Amino acid sequence: MDEFTVVVTESIHPAGVELLEENGINVVRLPPGSDEDTLRREAPRADALITRGGIKVTRAFMGSAPRLKAVGVHGIGCDHVDLEAARDLGKVVLNTPYALTESVAEMAIALMLTLTRRVVSADKAVRAGEWNRKYGDLRGVEIMGKTVGIVGLGRIGTAIARRLEPFGVELIYHSRTRKEKVEAETGIVKVGFEDLLGRSDIISLSLPYSPETHHMISGGEIAAMKDSVYIVNTARGRIVDQAALVEALKTGKVAGVALDVFEAEPLDPASPLTSMDNVVLTPHLAASSEEAMRRMAIQVAEGVLKALKGEAPDHPVVI
Repeated sequence: MDEFTVVVTESIHPAGVELLEENGINVVRLPPGSDEDTLRREAPRADALITRGGIKVTRAFMGSAPRLKAVGVHGIGCDHVDLEAARDLGKVVLNTPYALTESVAEMAIALMLTLTRRVVSADKAVRAGEWNRKYGDLRGVEIMGKTVGIVGLGRIGTAIARRLEPFGVELIYHSRTRKEKVEAETGIVKVGFEDLLGRSDIISLSLPYSPETHHMISGGEIAAMKDSVYIVNTARGRIVDQAALVEALKTGKVAGVALDVFEAEPLDPASPLTSMDNVVLTPHLAASSEEAMRRMAIQVAEGVLKALKGEAPDHPVVI
C-alpha cells in the first residue's frame, strides 16, 4: 500500500493505531483539546480521519482536504459528520456498530439499578456520616415486577431486553419495525409510542439521533408518562428536551433520571441537573469499557484500511 496519512482526532485504543502502523500508515494523533481549527490544519495531508465525535467533520473541512478518502467513526453515532457533504464530495463514511453493543447495554442496566436503588446518594451519605438516611430518603424501588419500556429495539435495545428478562420485569418496546425473534426470546411486546409512555415505570432510550427523533421526549410526552417514572438515556442527548426534563424532575412527575448523554456536551457544571439528588450523570462513557474500546479501535482501523485500498468497508454509512 502506498503511504497514506490517517488523522486520529481523539484518543483511541493503541490496538487500532498499531494495526494502521503495521500496514504502513502514517498516523497523526491530534493533541488533547484540539478543535476544528486544529483539524483544518491537517486537511492537506489527510487521506482519512478517525473521529470519536468531539470535533465536527464539516463540509468546509472535507472540501479543503483534497486527499481525503474516508471518515471512520469510532462508534455508532455520525451526527457530528456532515453526511450530505460526504455524499456530495465522494467521501466514504464508516462506523463500528457492532463493537459497543454489549458495553452500552451493560451500562444501561447499571444506570437503571443505580437510579432505582439510589446508589449514588447512598454512597454520598456514607461518606458524609449520614448512615441513618437508610431509614428515610435512601429507600429505593425494585425493578422486579415493573414495566420497562425500551424505545428503539435495535442491537443495543435488544441487548438491554435480553439482560432485563431474568429480572422479572414486564418488557414492552416501541420501534419502527417488529422484532419477532426478540419477542420470542424475551417475551417483550411491541406497543405504540403513546402506549409505552403511559404504561412504563422505567423508560430506556436506545435509538439514534435524527431530525425525526429530535426532542422525541419533551413536555407533552413527559405529561403522558406515569407519575414517578424513571428515565435512562444512553442514546443521544438531543432526543430529550433537557429543559422539560428538568421541570419534570422538580415537580416529581419524573422520579429520577440517569443520563449518559446531553443536549450539549460536556454538560455545563451550572446545569440544574448537577444539583439534583434524583439524577445520575455520567460523561458519555457507556461504550467506554476496555473491551469495547479495543473492538472499536480495531474495527474502525480495519474499515479505514479497506477504504484506502478502494474496497468497501464492512459497515459503510456513506459510500
